[in-house]
Amino acid sequence: MAEPGELTIALEEGFEGQHVVIVVDGEVVLDDPGVRTRLQIGLARSVPVRLPEGDHTIGVRVDGVERLSVRVDTGAVRWVAISRAADGVLDAVTGGGLRGYA
Repeated sequence: MAEPGELTIALEEGFEGQHVVIVVDGEVVLDDPGVRTRLQIGLARSVPVRLPEGDHTIGVRVDGVERLSVRVDTGAVRWVAISRAADGVLDAVTGGGLRGYA
């Protein structure tokens, strides 16, 4: 489980070697030129970020194009799961409990 003050950003389904940049409140927390989903577990990358409790903005760029911006309250949200559809559209799901992978 995420520690208090920690938000886990998970890149899950649909990544096939794209260059992904994740920015939290204007600070780059991931810049990976080859994100690829591990099909066995449905996870490409997991990025833990220490944040004070409150509202934060997460931005995701794929191959240089801003694809997603999501605002989360870390008082309630402990993880953000981001998946990529075949057409390149990103989707984010958030939660406060455990999120496990095989």
